[in-house]
Amino acid sequence: MSKRITGKTHVGERREKRPNGDIYIYERITAYNKTTKKTYTVSQELKGKIKSGTREIMPTRPKKRKGEGSVVGAARKHTGLTDILEWVGKSSGIDNDALSSFSEGDAAKILSIARYWIGTNGNTLPRLESWQVMHSLPYREAITEDVYGDLFKDVGRNEDGVQSYFSSRATRLDKSPVLAFDSTTISTYSENQLEARRGFNKDGDGLNTIKLLTLYSVKDREPLAFAKQPGNVPDVISIENAMKQIKCLDLEKPLIVTDNGYYSQENMMKFASRNMKFLTLVDSNVVWVREVVDALREAMASMSSTCPFDPSVCGATATRMHEFSRVRQRSRNGKVAGEKETFSRRLYAHVFHSPDNEAKKELAFRKDLLELKAQIEDGVTEFTKPAQRKIEKYLVCSTRGRGGQLKIAFNDKAIAKAKKYFGYFTLVTPQAMNTFTALENYRLREKIEELFGVQKGALDGARPRTWYPDNLRGRQFVQFVSLGYHCFLTKKIKEVRDGLGKNERDKSKALVKLEKKLDKWLEQLAQILDWFDCIETTNAQTAMGNYRWSTESVARDQLFLKYLGVISQ
Repeated sequence: MSKRITGKTHVGERREKRPNGDIYIYERITAYNKTTKKTYTVSQELKGKIKSGTREIMPTRPKKRKGEGSVVGAARKHTGLTDILEWVGKSSGIDNDALSSFSEGDAAKILSIARYWIGTNGNTLPRLESWQVMHSLPYREAITEDVYGDLFKDVGRNEDGVQSYFSSRATRLDKSPVLAFDSTTISTYSENQLEARRGFNKDGDGLNTIKLLTLYSVKDREPLAFAKQPGNVPDVISIENAMKQIKCLDLEKPLIVTDNGYYSQENMMKFASRNMKFLTLVDSNVVWVREVVDALREAMASMSSTCPFDPSVCGATATRMHEFSRVRQRSRNGKVAGEKETFSRRLYAHVFHSPDNEAKKELAFRKDLLELKAQIEDGVTEFTKPAQRKIEKYLVCSTRGRGGQLKIAFNDKAIAKAKKYFGYFTLVTPQAMNTFTALENYRLREKIEELFGVQKGALDGARPRTWYPDNLRGRQFVQFVSLGYHCFLTKKIKEVRDGLGKNERDKSKALVKLEKKLDKWLEQLAQILDWFDCIETTNAQTAMGNYRWSTESVARDQLFLKYLGVISQ
């Protein structure tokens, strides 16, 4: 008698052995078909597997059913720019130095505002809160006007944190750093800024100014420290505090490079008495400097005096024992305060001549004298002190006839004497160094002028934008931190460009071609950060897990980020 057909399904198990030895276990549901009189599989589901060499059944992840993978949360951020700035902060040590100098909250705010300024090319701070929505920053909360206002006030009063940060940056410099020291002025309409005074305005806008003094390591391309002073304090008397600050930073044998705005016999004496190395441009009108120039004219006429990296310049060096004198401030070792004492130091005078500069200076000199002559003939009687000195020295004013007609002539003898030194400039230092090494170190000082341009133009530093001096001090400090970001990134980009096209034998043809393409692109691209700000990252959360994806980028951009160090090799 045959078995009775019930129509029910049967649940069973099927095992399938794979080539690697794993056994997959399936739960199979079967039923009987009356028409075909055969058993068929209704459904089959993988329940687990037994790995090769084991006996235990390992359950597998259940198959996602419809509706289980729905997104429960998602966010999108601009990450290309912020990833680069995060890498800069870590690689340069700026983030660590800020965190070690200030509280965690203040440090996060400082770094966030610094990144905002450099990332937006100096946008004003009221836009920060909106920008922060799509850009992740170290400080997670909204940075409102009240937040950054309180931060600037607190940082401006926290001199311990500010000086600690300067000291931390100083420890990262190479031995015997070359430090440029220079100043710029910040114009303001404010009457609340106590340091805003009438003085030399480098922007020429006629406003009261606040002076910003900066130390910059020219070879490390690293801004080191800054200070602010009243705008009426001349550069020449600002060197005393700078020397004390350099001593405070405990740098090993630094060389201080200044232009002729800081030159004076007294400043050289201060450097010499402290045994500090300096390299300064000396005014060509100084008598002893002209004596050195006259002594080296013949040497600079030879071909061997040509500068190897700038053939338009010739140079030679002379050594002289220079005598300094000072009045003692205190009694010590049998010497009484108030007495005048003298001491001598060996100085190296590096004299350079540029025919191009000589022609330019002579042309400007001729135009200036002709203009002064025309003004006098037109009846102008009031001149600036420098203009009045030129009139007295290079023009001869006389009257003739009964009517007393004014006659203006040129003092050709004095003019010829002045033109004799056109195109010459002299660098003085107590340290023995090659003639053209001295020129190279001095030219590197010019990078600090670019620094001031970046701070005023790209970091919103042209105006104080704060009511009170303490707030301004704090604001300038955060700009200084942002300046560190800029300098480090610029230096690394230069290193990337310098390395492109090198060791081509060890590279594939495709890589050599891509490097040439990258070099051409970097030469034309003005704003690296703007370019990468288009990269967005999306994070999505589902019941089955988290997912993340970013905007695609071309091979050239990937190679740049790889060489820069932002992404792993």
